[in-house]
Amino acid sequence: MWVRREALRLVRRNKHPGSIAIKLKILLINILVLDIDGVLTDGTAVLTAAEREEKRIHFHDLDAVTQARRAGFTLALVTGETSASVDRIAARFGVERVTRGAKDKPAALEALAAELGVSPATMCYIGDSDRDAPALAMVGLGLAPADATPAARAAAHRVLEAEGGKGAVAEAVRMLLRQRADAAPAHPPQALPLEARARSIVAESVAVHQRLLDESMPVLVAVAQAFIRALRAGHKILLFGNGGSAADAQHVACELVGRFLKERPAWPAIALTTDSSVLTAVSNDWAFEEVFARQVRALAQPGDVVVGISTSGGTANVLRGLEAARKQGAVAVGFTGRRGGAMDQHTDVCFYAPADATPRIQELHLLAWHTICQLVEEQLVDEV
Repeated sequence: MWVRREALRLVRRNKHPGSIAIKLKILLINILVLDIDGVLTDGTAVLTAAEREEKRIHFHDLDAVTQARRAGFTLALVTGETSASVDRIAARFGVERVTRGAKDKPAALEALAAELGVSPATMCYIGDSDRDAPALAMVGLGLAPADATPAARAAAHRVLEAEGGKGAVAEAVRMLLRQRADAAPAHPPQALPLEARARSIVAESVAVHQRLLDESMPVLVAVAQAFIRALRAGHKILLFGNGGSAADAQHVACELVGRFLKERPAWPAIALTTDSSVLTAVSNDWAFEEVFARQVRALAQPGDVVVGISTSGGTANVLRGLEAARKQGAVAVGFTGRRGGAMDQHTDVCFYAPADATPRIQELHLLAWHTICQLVEEQLVDEV
């Protein structure tokens, strides 16, 4: 809510909507990343008699970097240069995080964000060249000196009045500090840390989703093929799990009995987590570990597919249900996390979500199930 209130406050105080977007970005910035040539320096160099390259810096920029550090900004240099002057400039400005030889600036910023555990949206990057243009566009706030190339100026969120090496960094730091001070009374002090934490959570989820794309397509296809063979032959799908995994079992059964994206005949799928009388009777008369196995022995036939879902891969009632499925001649399919527990010993096909934390595993399970349901539906509907 504080972001919405801040937006309204800025609307009232600013006549130009473009400036509002910039100010809202600034509220989230806590990392300042600088190019060297054309930003901290004026882009020229002098070769001394000792054949040592010397570059000109502006003392206002030097003071500004110190101010930014004292204000709590994380500072970093990302440069395509590899010469000894990079070390001297980093030492002079007191910046410890230095990426040298960065010909691919966006990749360098992504790597820096991953190292810091943040999103590029929390970064302000100042760059001046064509190579900097994509990096300026990808961060939360991209700034270009007045003498930057046309491509860099076009990609930047704002073009500074000062030139590189002649106060551009000082101007940027003044702007960041001024806007931070201006916004401070408008929101609770915990809001910015919460925003940064929220971004890191989403960034973690995005990273494991990318791993899913890189690593898990063959097994998702294998699960889809098992479903297709069973449904094509008139067999059914049985699914079970505990807690959130029980919800997943019901979700998938719903997608199959109902529809996913296309109108088509209903397919037989049952979630073994919904009959409260059976669940409580088995738990009371035998043991909770038998709650799924008992139902599998009653319902599963050879050729059916039985799916056990457990983020840990070690849940006793899920493993017993899968063991019972194989004894019935059904195809046993497991859904678990990266570690998998003992699930591989009880399944014919097992999907290991490439994550360790339970929330990330559950997020990947949902995407995996949607992928499988769409593959099954497209394949079988096209056959009708």
